Amino acid sequence: MTTTPERPAPATVPDGPIPFFRPQLPPLEDYVAELERIWSTKMLSNFADYSRRLEALATGYLGANHVLTVVSGDIGLVLALRALEIPRGAPAFVSTFTFNSTINAALWAGLRPVLVDIDPATFCLSADALSEAVQRHPEPGVVLATHTFGNPCDHAALRSVADASGSRLVYDAAHAYGSLRDGVHAGALGDAEVFSLSGTKLVTSAEGGLVSTPHDEVADRFRYLRGYGFQNDYNSRYVGLNGKISELHCALGVLTLAGVEQAVARRHEILAGYRSVLGDRVGWQAVRADDRSTYKDISLVLGDRRDAVESALAAAGVATKRYFLPLHHQDAYQRWAGDPLPAADEVYRTTLCVPAYNDLTDEQVLAIADVVAAALDAD
Repeated sequence: MTTTPERPAPATVPDGPIPFFRPQLPPLEDYVAELERIWSTKMLSNFADYSRRLEALATGYLGANHVLTVVSGDIGLVLALRALEIPRGAPAFVSTFTFNSTINAALWAGLRPVLVDIDPATFCLSADALSEAVQRHPEPGVVLATHTFGNPCDHAALRSVADASGSRLVYDAAHAYGSLRDGVHAGALGDAEVFSLSGTKLVTSAEGGLVSTPHDEVADRFRYLRGYGFQNDYNSRYVGLNGKISELHCALGVLTLAGVEQAVARRHEILAGYRSVLGDRVGWQAVRADDRSTYKDISLVLGDRRDAVESALAAAGVATKRYFLPLHHQDAYQRWAGDPLPAADEVYRTTLCVPAYNDLTDEQVLAIADVVAAALDAD
């Protein structure tokens, strides 16, 4: 690695301590105005006006055929898999480097997880590893891939493997509202894609989710499944769940989704600030030039200095996270831990996610990077 001119590391970062994340919220008066409109309608749920507005906003932005609201991304994943009518017991090929909602959804949908390794550069599901896993489990099922930290997956390669095996392709797009693959929005790629609107995302409804699909029949089943299995007549066509998102949450979502382009642009500015100090002294998650990541999280590849950098940032009042503990190391999923998955293990061992929320100032970004640089240089 090349070196950059030394800059003295501050003992603390300005206006610290610095949390790992802080949600970006609209002006309170704007939200209050929306709440007053809801109060006047007396409609708090049941996919009313604000739910429809949120769906229309997302549909137009993503370019998807259907986008449907749901109470959370977690429930959205479960119901999307059920709406696709994947047979119970079928394989669900899941990246081992993901939040546990991904594998939990497969289990709640009655599927059989097959843990698959990642591309060590992009941190996303490896098409080569997927192909090998499909050869070991050749029956049709579902490829359940994650746009890790908002970095869009290699869609063409994953689609080729999925189609060859007769499997559906579903994306856990929790981090990816605003991501682009070859100019196409995440949300207009898979047989279904599921976004989270929880408080840690670039755009948020406090809690909530969106599910997109190009398939009319999948969207129709999903509408039933998220509403207990019936619509209007109390005659259940499917065994559903309560997936209703409240109008209060949707109103917040309407306000934040409108600012997604500004939110993504700010994340790229924050990344540029970190890179201006650290350059190639650390490694970075690889994003293709033709793609756009949301950088929901910014991950530094630090090798054997990861723990030292983590300790130095903690001492400076900067919170960090080790994302993600691979699924095959978690107690609940040991039953499905099979062959070694070395790429995910190495990424977890050597990386550290640093603060990247949009209200972080340029001065704070540079100061955090200075702490990292000093820790890299320390004996």
